[in-house]
Amino acid sequence: MTTLFIDIQTIPCQNQALIGQLAKSVKPPANYSQADSIAKWYQDNLKKEVEKKYRQTALDGLLGEIFSIAWAVDDGEVQAFWRDEQSSESGLLENFMQELAGLEDGLGNRRFIRRWVGHFISGFDLRFIWQRCVINRVRPTVCIPLDARAWDDRVFDTKFVWSGGAAYSGQAGLDALAQGFGLQLAGAGNGNPVYEHWLAGRYDDIAEYNRRSLSQVRDLYRRMNFMA
Repeated sequence: MTTLFIDIQTIPCQNQALIGQLAKSVKPPANYSQADSIAKWYQDNLKKEVEKKYRQTALDGLLGEIFSIAWAVDDGEVQAFWRDEQSSESGLLENFMQELAGLEDGLGNRRFIRRWVGHFISGFDLRFIWQRCVINRVRPTVCIPLDARAWDDRVFDTKFVWSGGAAYSGQAGLDALAQGFGLQLAGAGNGNPVYEHWLAGRYDDIAEYNRRSLSQVRDLYRRMNFMA
């Protein structure tokens, strides 16, 4: 069974027309009714609220974009594609899809993905990849299991396998699990640094963080399946 480990890193909306609409969508709380209090709220909070909404677009497949994709097949080397100022998201997706279409075994036979493994992939990564393929008119070269649930054999979602669903009251974030399992933290204890790296133009650092996160996922998968 060919297993694909995958992790994506996303950035906020890059469409200036859509970004311009964010300020218009920010409204004061409903209990603000007086004109002077509303004006004061906008003065004190507009910039902060627009920035908050902007950053949240990185989690919206209609608005955010994929900046880096890391993957590994079975026990193979961790690979990554990432962008710079001149690179397009469509080009990133096309290259990745070509990579998946060209998977072969040692005899030159096509390798088909039987299981997709990642952290929260059934709730984020898989659908986000498909959504961005649709937006960019990039036809997937493989069947992305969008309808797969956490218990579906086509996926192994380390978050849901560990937590069992929304009722779980413990920690299930990737860094939290890695720390609990005694694994090296992808972000060196600083959480997810992608947005800050992107603002600073540190694109290689994003790719390295992506690779480390993917390695974490694979290590968690092995531990959860008593393979290590």
